[in-house]
Amino acid sequence: MSAPHALIEFFQKEAMEYLGRLDQMMADADAQTPDAATFLTNARALRGSATMTRLEGLPDLASTIERIATGLRDNELRWDQRLHVAVGGALAELRALVERAGVWTDAEQRRSRTQSVELAAVAAGYLATDTPAASPATQVVPIARFFPDDGSPAILQRNPEPPITLAQRFRADIAAAADGVARESAALATSSAGPAQLALADGVRRALLGLADVADSYGAASIASLATRVARAPLASAQERQGVQSIARLLMDREITDQQLAQQVKQASLTWSGAPASEQAVAPAMIPIESLLYRGHSALTRARQVRDDLTVHWQRGTLADPAAHALFEELSDLLDLAVTT
Repeated sequence: MSAPHALIEFFQKEAMEYLGRLDQMMADADAQTPDAATFLTNARALRGSATMTRLEGLPDLASTIERIATGLRDNELRWDQRLHVAVGGALAELRALVERAGVWTDAEQRRSRTQSVELAAVAAGYLATDTPAASPATQVVPIARFFPDDGSPAILQRNPEPPITLAQRFRADIAAAADGVARESAALATSSAGPAQLALADGVRRALLGLADVADSYGAASIASLATRVARAPLASAQERQGVQSIARLLMDREITDQQLAQQVKQASLTWSGAPASEQAVAPAMIPIESLLYRGHSALTRARQVRDDLTVHWQRGTLADPAAHALFEELSDLLDLAVTT
């Protein structure tokens, strides 16, 4: 399913701005290493913007550029003239692909993925050989986020002697992200109706989408899916907000085993309907999937709510936020569901 034409036009305008900034950074840096933090910020925003189009292959090249930026920030990659030229060529290729987003075909899809593989292959030859002086030798980065899922060569290598296991690091990172959700939802729960409450609700959505990104970086699809689903809820009722807090507390609980966590996340995914399950319930009643789907008139009603939320983002100038991207994606799906009965 491709994005609506209006969304493609918005993406093209936004992506060209990010590409312009990246091109300017490359020109200013010449053969020198560009400012890694700023480079990563724009590369990540570009990848997020490409992802929301749902055009097959388009996000691949943007993701490879983002992984290179991450490697530069973490001093995992060396930068020289050849890598500079390769990245510059990839940005030019991506610009041409963005211009063709409105007429996307299999040819553009193959072109994007081929360029992604070629760029990743070049970057793989620039792994840093020395441990950076400012970074401890035992630093561990979740390795899953630096490995592409399209068969491209990996950019980073695993630490052969990590101080903690990947599973332990996963629980720590998930708990930290869930703590952010808990703090944002607590502020929302005590807020009064009005513009400030809308801003706090957006903060909860951003925290939930950040949690989903962390989970996705480890391949924890069940947690990522649950967090994304909750982020798309209206979050207008006390029950919904309590449900968000319950999920955050669950993910922050590092005393339960991985198996218990997986089971409870699965249960929360099956029962989430905006209200928290009873803490005493052992086997909550199954909710028919049909009751959780918008269709026909209800889809149109929800689409109007999403439209109003996007209007708020437009007025605030926050259309580039992940929460706004999620709303664009939901609006596209709702338009298809509206024709069902």
